[in-house]
Amino acid sequence: MVLSVHEKVKSERLYKAFDLMAAKDLDAAETELHAGLSDAEAQEDKVLAALFYSSLGVLYKIKKEFPKAWKFYEKAEKLLPEDPALKLISARLLIDVFGQFDTAIRRCQKVLEISRSDPPFLHQANVTMGLALLKKGERTKAVQCLVEAMQDDFEGLLSASNIDLKLVEALLRKRSGLAECRAYLEKALRFAESKQEERHVELFRRLIEAFPTEEATDIKIQM
Repeated sequence: MVLSVHEKVKSERLYKAFDLMAAKDLDAAETELHAGLSDAEAQEDKVLAALFYSSLGVLYKIKKEFPKAWKFYEKAEKLLPEDPALKLISARLLIDVFGQFDTAIRRCQKVLEISRSDPPFLHQANVTMGLALLKKGERTKAVQCLVEAMQDDFEGLLSASNIDLKLVEALLRKRSGLAECRAYLEKALRFAESKQEERHVELFRRLIEAFPTEEATDIKIQM
């Protein structure tokens, strides 16, 4: 997930750190990110500092040092409190690692408020909120989030690769919202066809063909 406001940010240290992370040289990447953060703070560049904080969050999440990851995401969010990507990243951590479902839901609701004209963020916020609600046992509300996530047949998403399948998989495991899950996959298929993205067309076709019956609701989604 790319931060929404940083397309014009240029930092050699940041890109070097990304390359090192891709090469799995995490210790060297950590050194670059901390050095870049120090530079950004010395320059009093809040946007760049937030980028380094969030990148350190990514790094520590990869290293499975989740408390550290959370600390850096939180610092980034304090610098850029209106950045929807940071809120969604922290919401996923709150759900997957810390079990703080109500806090995650509030972050998603904030994203829905500040991203009314940004379909990709609206899509991700609805999916993420649905996951939190499902973890709380609120299945009906989670299904409604899935319905909201496919609003307007995914119009506004750039690619079928942006369609998040995590809530579909989670609902199917709970045997909830079968009709809505199938509708989601069928709309995803039509969207992929409209974009002529053959790999995703094939993926969604396979998922629909393997769609569970009422008796067998186990479907494993693999990209």
